Amino acid sequence: MRYPSIDKDNYPLGFLFINGNEQPSIVKGGSGKTTFKTHARQMALFQKEALVQEGERGSRWRLSSDEGKHLSGTDLAPFPLGFFNAALHGDLIGRIRHFANVDNLDIKQIDMEVSNFYYMTGSFVKGDAAGHAEPPLIEISFSAKANPEEINQIVAKALLASPFIYGYKNALHSRFSLFINGTQKKLSNLPNCPVDAAEDPFMIYKASPAPKEGFKFMENIIRKTGTELEGEITKAPTGTTTKIIRNIYGESHSDLKSSRVIADTVLGLPGMTRFEIGSDEGGNTGPSGLSHLCAGISFCFLTQLHRYIEHQKFSINNMRLTQTIDFEVSEEENIKTGKMAAVDTHLFMNGEASEEEYERLLELSARSCYLHATLATPLEPKVEICLNGNSIS
Repeated sequence: MRYPSIDKDNYPLGFLFINGNEQPSIVKGGSGKTTFKTHARQMALFQKEALVQEGERGSRWRLSSDEGKHLSGTDLAPFPLGFFNAALHGDLIGRIRHFANVDNLDIKQIDMEVSNFYYMTGSFVKGDAAGHAEPPLIEISFSAKANPEEINQIVAKALLASPFIYGYKNALHSRFSLFINGTQKKLSNLPNCPVDAAEDPFMIYKASPAPKEGFKFMENIIRKTGTELEGEITKAPTGTTTKIIRNIYGESHSDLKSSRVIADTVLGLPGMTRFEIGSDEGGNTGPSGLSHLCAGISFCFLTQLHRYIEHQKFSINNMRLTQTIDFEVSEEENIKTGKMAAVDTHLFMNGEASEEEYERLLELSARSCYLHATLATPLEPKVEICLNGNSIS
């Protein structure tokens, strides 16, 4: 089956297609609870499209993803794990800015580097591949007229208020539902999620999304920089008897004047392309970091589905999903605490495979997805803080 390419309409790789009233309060430093909903689908080869809505009345953003040539992708858009890395930049820096402004701190620049560490064991051919994640390294450098105690305090507040960081620290076991040729199948080996939120994206979007006219949204939400890591690309193995290591690196440079965060991300392998992924934390001209988090999870899961269909020769196509995640920031005695619920994924597929093969595909993909593994495993991020060139953490 032939799928359309993400660049068939010459639209930006990321754009606004439905304008909402405003970003949810939790994105702007406030408290509250909201649900982010993502509709995603497979496109040509490893290309994917995600349509993320930020809360009930929030905007909807179209984000696109691809895999590099090491997986025989077209390398037109960022890899899924890059979105997850960029999401942490946006969400955490947005919260640091909020607390810095509340405390009237004189901060000239915030430089952040995030390193994510993943590895794969097993084999896609044998059907026992499993994704694993290790604690991330978050390095934050401040140029500021402030003392170490003040800087450490706002970082601690931001970490506590971040739903993303909560997702790292707590075991969040995803739930699933499966629809085969329009009919739901009850899962026997995975947690079943409620189906009242199940929406088939093919029934919702009768036409491809287009950029919203008359609204100026952030340029270059997604940008391929054109720079690559040194070395020759080698094809990713289909399995291993040890570990296939995948490390992701991202950096951003921000101040307190703008609400935007641009993260430069790359997969740490020879020949890999760098991509910039931008968020707007409270300004409503771009997706929030939490939107990139949602998109990254859906993209990573679709990649694993694609790889298993290829290697297991399943007669399955038209992969699309609806994913919901609840985020919350509560406040008590002037202390904000962020929370994130487990991911609910409603998967829709068509084809001539048996019901057992559909369910097996879902189980294999859930087990091999790096980001489902990240959320299911309690991970304590390592945070290093520098002030004016001196370590203070």
